[in-house]
Amino acid sequence: MNTNSKQPRQNLRFLVLVAAAAGVTSAVPALADPVSGQIGIASQYLGKGLGKSDEDPALFGSVRWDSNGFYANGFASQAASSKGSDAEVIVAAGYAREIGDWGFDGQVMYREMLNETNGVDSGFIEWQGDISRKLTDRLSARMRFNYASDTYGAGEEAWWTEVQATLTLTSKNRLSVAYGQRRIDNGTDYDAWNIGVRHKISPAVSADLRWYDTDGHEFGSRYEGRLVASIAYSF
Repeated sequence: MNTNSKQPRQNLRFLVLVAAAAGVTSAVPALADPVSGQIGIASQYLGKGLGKSDEDPALFGSVRWDSNGFYANGFASQAASSKGSDAEVIVAAGYAREIGDWGFDGQVMYREMLNETNGVDSGFIEWQGDISRKLTDRLSARMRFNYASDTYGAGEEAWWTEVQATLTLTSKNRLSVAYGQRRIDNGTDYDAWNIGVRHKISPAVSADLRWYDTDGHEFGSRYEGRLVASIAYSF
C-alpha cells in the first residue's frame, strides 16, 4: 500500500486533533484534575492481537475523565484497511471499583474505522468487563470479557476473552504476558498471545517492546507474528 502522498497529511491532521484535546484540558481548570491522557507512536497498531495499520507506524492518543469510579474516555489511532480506512476511534463509558485485592471494571464502547468505503459496516458497540486481582506484591492477574452482538463488516456475534499476568521486575520495568481467544459468527476464529516489557523512562514517558502472535497465520499477514515497539507521553 503506497501511503507516501497521504501520510504527511494524515499525521498532521491526527496531531492537530490530539493537540486540540490537550489544549481544551489545560484551558479548563475545573476539569483538569479528573482528566488524563496519552500521546504516542507505535511501530504498528494492533487490535485483539491482529495488525491494523498495514505494518506501518501509527500515531495514537487518548483522553480520559474520572469521577468517583465513573469514567469516560476517547481513543484514536492511525489504522488501515482494504476498504480505505485511515484511523480507528473508540469512545467508552464505564465504572471501575476496587474491593480489597480485587478490581472490577465494566464499560460500553463504540468502535469505528473511519473513512471506510463501499458501505462497509465499520461502526459497532462492544460490552467489556475486567476482573483483576493482586496476587503478591509483584504479581497481578486480569481476566477480560468482550462481547459484540454485531461487529465489523460481515461479522456477527463475537466474543474476545483474554487472561493476562503482570510481574513487576523493578521500579521501572514490568513484564506482562496475555493469551486471548476470538470467537465470531460469520468470521474467523483464532487464538492470540503476546509477551513484552514496559519500561518507565520518566514519570510521564514510558516505552513498550512486545511480541504478538496468533495461531492463524494461514488467514493472512494480519495474523502473523510481529515485534512491536511503542513510546508514549502521559499527561
